[in-house]
Amino acid sequence: MACTRLTTDALETEDVLLLAGFGDDGVALDDAQCRRLFDLPANHDGSIEVPAVIAAALHAAIAPRRQETLEAIASRNGNWFEAEMEKLDGWAEDRRASFKAELNELEAELKEAKRAARLAGTLPEKLEHQRLVRALETRRDEADRNFEQAKREVDRQKDALLDEISRRMEQQTTEEALFSFRWRLI
Repeated sequence: MACTRLTTDALETEDVLLLAGFGDDGVALDDAQCRRLFDLPANHDGSIEVPAVIAAALHAAIAPRRQETLEAIASRNGNWFEAEMEKLDGWAEDRRASFKAELNELEAELKEAKRAARLAGTLPEKLEHQRLVRALETRRDEADRNFEQAKREVDRQKDALLDEISRRMEQQTTEEALFSFRWRLI
């Protein structure tokens, strides 16, 4: 039996033990059978040299387990990425909607102020309403600039998060053979 440690470093660092084993009859042991061997009492009879043929067979048996593990990690990271992007898109949409609502509210106030200015009876009233219209136009223009600036900021934050996620998802994988042993049931 052989035990190899697979370490992946992407979004998180993960260590996984990959086990492979064969009986004397050449039948491969599954992962559960390999793990059960660690539950049995054992005695160490000394070091043994693992023949190259058996070492190659153990290495070949670990390869599909390594691939399954890497695919599971990639799938988990992909799901995490999709969830983060959904959250980010929702947040960006909420920010845009908030600023858009403020702009719409100012537009409605401005429309009402212009209507009141047109309906004012005297010149001093018209002047006062026009000053209010002008102040509302200034507020609207400022809110419009803030809206555009906020959109750019949201896009900048989104790009920064995408860059961070892509940097973190550059998966580094190392593999280390920990031990091999031969067992005999008595």
